Formats: sequence, C-alpha cells, structure tokens
Amino acid sequence: MPGVSVPEGGLDNVPPEQLLRADPGVAESVKGLLGDCPGTRCRLRAPAHPDLTGDAKPDLVLAFDDVGRTWLWAYAASGDKVRRVLDYAGQPELTAATVGRDLVIDESHGGRKSTIRYCWNGQVLAQCPADDSG
Repeated sequence: MPGVSVPEGGLDNVPPEQLLRADPGVAESVKGLLGDCPGTRCRLRAPAHPDLTGDAKPDLVLAFDDVGRTWLWAYAASGDKVRRVLDYAGQPELTAATVGRDLVIDESHGGRKSTIRYCWNGQVLAQCPADDSG
C-alpha cells in the first residue's frame, strides 16, 4: 500500500482511515466519506484483527456501510508492507465473522440469506472450495 508501512506493533497500530485513503482500490466516494471518521457519523465499523493468513500475526478486516452496500476489505502484512488480500462489496449491513482462520460473510436480501466462506490460499483470501463430503 503506497504510503503505509506496518509499525512495530503490527496492523493493530495502522489507522484504518489512513490505510483506506492510501489504497488505490478503494472507491473515491468512500474515501470522501472518511472525513467523518472517527466520530458518530462515521460509517466505518470497528476494525477486526483475526489471523486469516496463519502466520500467527493479526491481519486487518475493515467494513464500511455505504448507501446501498457494504464494502469489506482484508489486509495482511508482508514485512513492513501492507497488502489487500480481499475486496468485497455486498448487501447493506452484511456481517462477517471468523471460523478458525476462515472469513465467513453472511448477507440477507429479499428474504434470502447467503453465506460465503473465504480461505487463505497462500496469496489472497479466496472462496473456499465447496464441501462435497455431504
């Protein structure tokens, strides 16, 4: 991520707003709304720091509630560099949680619920293969 380096304390110590402003993959419309952060009008949810990559270091998951959708990004540290490992746009108010090292995203729309599970593939978070054991 240009202009953002990982401090000694890891991604826990990277200001989320700074990271999103520096990420060229984040929409300018989202970056424009980060001026309200932190604060009561901020649409950026509290950051989460699970270990999604299995390196025993916290990664960073951010969600931003935009009008009509929720953006979700996951970042990992590579040395002192930060790189985005997931970029997801979903239904408003989606939820995300970790199951082991996987990131599970739940969405509801029009009375339907969908769940997508992302696994670390050594490079990025990718959709986990379907479980065919059933």
